[in-house]
Amino acid sequence: MGLLEKIGGLRRAVPDALDVAAAPGVAYAPVSGTVVPLDQVGDPAFAQGMLGNGLGIAPEGNVAYAPVSGVVTADVKTRHALLIQTAEGAEVLLHVGLDSVALRGEGFRCLAEKGDEVCAGQPLIAFDRTLMAERGLDATVMVTVSNSDAYAPVEVAAGTERVVAGEAVMRWAV
Repeated sequence: MGLLEKIGGLRRAVPDALDVAAAPGVAYAPVSGTVVPLDQVGDPAFAQGMLGNGLGIAPEGNVAYAPVSGVVTADVKTRHALLIQTAEGAEVLLHVGLDSVALRGEGFRCLAEKGDEVCAGQPLIAFDRTLMAERGLDATVMVTVSNSDAYAPVEVAAGTERVVAGEAVMRWAV
């Protein structure tokens, strides 16, 4: 560890990737936690499917991993969401927290950005669940296929049980 790291913590450790054998047309849980069906999520845009078919997961940890392999095609200044396009063209949204844009990036650290190629299971967003709770925000992590109509049916492979990060949770036609 260098002097700057010792006094300023300038270099932060990146979590290890998950061991995921990615397959086309499958999304993997970005976090471990309890599945929240999309229609029960506390955000109308997600609950009504306006951002695509998918699911939420009430997270147990503080890192969101890539649910699919592909290229990051969009990121946001507030560091709480990324859009990943898979090789077959599915656009998968990874979104941490509800109304988390209100934090203006505080408590979030993006580990990938627009243009990066990512692999399923790669750490993408580190987030502070404690800060979110202190600010009265829901930390639910959302995964949706934003262009679901092109890949119908998008099926959620998990019920309302607990899932483990890296476990298959959604499937769609390729």
